[in-house]
Amino acid sequence: MYADLHIHSHYSDSTRSPKEIVKRARELGIELLCVSDHNTTAAYNELIPLCKAYDIKLIRGAEISASFEDKEFHVLAYDFDFENKEIIDICKQCETVYADMDLELIKKMSVDYTEISLEDFNSYKRNLKNGGWKGFDYLKSKNLVNEVPSFFKHISDHHIKLENSFPSIEHVINVIHKANGKAVIAHIGETMKNNLIEIEPLLTKLKNMGADGFECYYTTHTEETTNVLIDFCQKNNMLITIGNDDHGGFNNRSNVIYEMGAIKVDFNKLNLKDIEILG
Repeated sequence: MYADLHIHSHYSDSTRSPKEIVKRARELGIELLCVSDHNTTAAYNELIPLCKAYDIKLIRGAEISASFEDKEFHVLAYDFDFENKEIIDICKQCETVYADMDLELIKKMSVDYTEISLEDFNSYKRNLKNGGWKGFDYLKSKNLVNEVPSFFKHISDHHIKLENSFPSIEHVINVIHKANGKAVIAHIGETMKNNLIEIEPLLTKLKNMGADGFECYYTTHTEETTNVLIDFCQKNNMLITIGNDDHGGFNNRSNVIYEMGAIKVDFNKLNLKDIEILG
């Protein structure tokens, strides 16, 4: 059985609806999936009956943003109580940070680009089929960005600094645990540019903070990074997961394709202990 436990829907920043995700998973022979939208679980009202209809097993989840050592990290929350107030609040906090980032960028760019304004941005309606988020979609409609890196180049070039920040990764892990979930650190290889000198000391730190596992198999992880993560998880009896970070093509780049099925790993190579699998 093949699994993909890191997929996004148009409820966050993918081009795909839940139905399109499930149909695509069936076409690719993926029998276990998790839609881990950014800071929301809105897709699950549709997903649960769809997976049952298509005979696909499902793990409930979300991807929550966090700060750690001056970097933005992402934590995959699996099998948690969706109605837990602290989870809901922390997701809203993260969404506010992203929304504030959009507003500050548009304010600053409107000084240099007469075709955009804060008033125009506020009235803009995002097309879910485009993927991404409102700020990106708006700037793309003005031909000011194309791929995701071009958006964040504007963030850097315009020195966007926010008063509010993402919650600490330790706090995110604790909140997930209070909601009876499991906390898996997403794509640490990509976050740290596959620099094992920097990655290896972080693994013990994150484990001591309560992380339950690592996303070992990931689109941009090198073989060396994957092997180090698997070895660490096996030695410490931690969760081992896989994800391709599929956004329906939205986040594909000239040199990286994030697609369901890009990495296929047999279910037996994963460690999903104590995670409820629906279906």
